[in-house]
Amino acid sequence: MVVNNVWADKFGLNRKVDSRQVKMPKSWLSNFNAESSRIEKISAIAIIKALKEFGGPTKAKLVKEKASEYDCYTQEEREATGDSGYSVLNLHQQFAMSNLKRAGLLTSPARGVWELTDEGRRINWETFDIWEDVYSKSIPVWEETKAKKRKQKKAAKQAAQEETSVNADVTSDGEMTEIDEDEVWRKELLRKLQNMNPYKFEELVVNLLRKIGIEMALTPKSGDSGIDGIGYLRTPELLTYKVVLQTKRFAKGQVTGPDISNFAGTISGNNADRGIFVTTSTYTKDAVNRSRQGANLITLINGEELIDLLFEQQMGVREKTIVVIDDQLFSEN
Repeated sequence: MVVNNVWADKFGLNRKVDSRQVKMPKSWLSNFNAESSRIEKISAIAIIKALKEFGGPTKAKLVKEKASEYDCYTQEEREATGDSGYSVLNLHQQFAMSNLKRAGLLTSPARGVWELTDEGRRINWETFDIWEDVYSKSIPVWEETKAKKRKQKKAAKQAAQEETSVNADVTSDGEMTEIDEDEVWRKELLRKLQNMNPYKFEELVVNLLRKIGIEMALTPKSGDSGIDGIGYLRTPELLTYKVVLQTKRFAKGQVTGPDISNFAGTISGNNADRGIFVTTSTYTKDAVNRSRQGANLITLINGEELIDLLFEQQMGVREKTIVVIDDQLFSEN
């Protein structure tokens, strides 16, 4: 993989932390010192930079999109996907946000929305150091959270009650690292979408577009020429557009440029004005470029955006308040 060195000599990205000088778990320090953590550390800087440019509370999706535009990433890193079609860069950015939050630089005033704290807004790029300003602060918070989880799990086991264990993901180094609840449910929902019956998936997307305001109808299962739905969108200005839909329920790989070109042909063939392409995966750069060419523009919705829309429309996804009991207040000692 080609490494972009735009920030190579800045922000302490090349430093190695000596376990003899820092009293922290060796597993954490090993992960920080590993070359594989470089994208996550770069992402932390890119996230802060993006939020500074937005200047206030911003949806996580927009923050990550803005951060991805910086030339600290290679195009290969932007387009890399895991076995499930999940964006590798998106996962690194989510971990970076989690560390920034625990370091006191980010806060989330609402689900899916982030902003810099006062400390985050005061960051001076001339003196910023990724270890001193982020990881040296976030790691102890992670450890404290893990300790509380273990204590809760032990107490639950003793009481013979079933409790949810620590949510975790495995990094490339095999280390168990907690991730935010927000990321856990999103990955689980993406997995469910990828495993759906293909016709049920088409129906789900059509119903989603109906809730958004498009009068969409499913096409017959055969002879649809790759079109999964046809509908009409009426704007507040009383203009009506004919819209066609295509869905791709990918578990692996990305939607390519030729996929979009083929879809563009079916838009014209159906005398439609616009096209909407929905996938559980992501799109190549060529696919994005082709969607913006010609008279019939195509709206691309990737897996992350599909999850956002399902949440916003409360389709099979809803927030549930969790009651947390402070053990210290009810101490038995």
